[in-house]
Amino acid sequence: MLFIIAFTIIMLLPVIVYLLNPLSNQKSLIFLVTILVFGGFVLNFFSKKPFIGSWVQATQSESILRAIFRDEEVDKIFLNQYIFSKPSQEQSFLIVTQVFYKALEEQSFISAQSILKYLNTEFVSENFQVPIFNLLADFRDEKYPEIANSNLLINIENPANCTLQLLNLGVSIPNGPGVKIASKELLSPNIDMPIKLDKSNSMVRGFDIASAFMQQEVIKVKALAECDNFTFEAFKSIDLKYSKDNQEELFFYSNEWLKK
Repeated sequence: MLFIIAFTIIMLLPVIVYLLNPLSNQKSLIFLVTILVFGGFVLNFFSKKPFIGSWVQATQSESILRAIFRDEEVDKIFLNQYIFSKPSQEQSFLIVTQVFYKALEEQSFISAQSILKYLNTEFVSENFQVPIFNLLADFRDEKYPEIANSNLLINIENPANCTLQLLNLGVSIPNGPGVKIASKELLSPNIDMPIKLDKSNSMVRGFDIASAFMQQEVIKVKALAECDNFTFEAFKSIDLKYSKDNQEELFFYSNEWLKK
């Protein structure tokens, strides 16, 4: 807002100098044109349906930025007025996403979290769920980098009398959503070393191993081993509440496999 006022004054300076000059001609014409141009600009700026901008939107934008710079919760009323002035929900969502990343850029985590709460309340359509998960993941990774690097190490022993051809690993949350938080398929796997699963193995970004560690969930790990003639499977559950340094390790021993 202050920038617009300063810009207007600077633009008017040549006109003022011209009008004050006693030798200037056609002062009345210049004065009339100035009144028409800047009067139209002011009317547009204060209009409810402006052509190139509005005082209301500028004020709302300044209030939102002020809250971000102070790392305060962003007022939901200002967000509603500023964002839902757009013609579609998609455009409104894009605008609030830009505001969210501005808060992350400034390391204003209180502001960013208040925007995420707002998004979860106002954008409940399934079309926005995956993008919101992405925003949640970016917020988590920025605020808690140690949790972002959480991982699960899985040690495998071959089932008895099995030449391992293919290994499938899947991690889920019992009684949770049907989507796995991590999955990995290994062809002719090297099981001499632990197999690592982390957030990069998720099917939906933000609903992943790191989130499970953050929420201290109980997770279920399913292993499927395809051998020459048979397929074996095994299951393990682990409570991440007792994990240390955001890492857990588990073992599938040769006598724990069941023929499928």
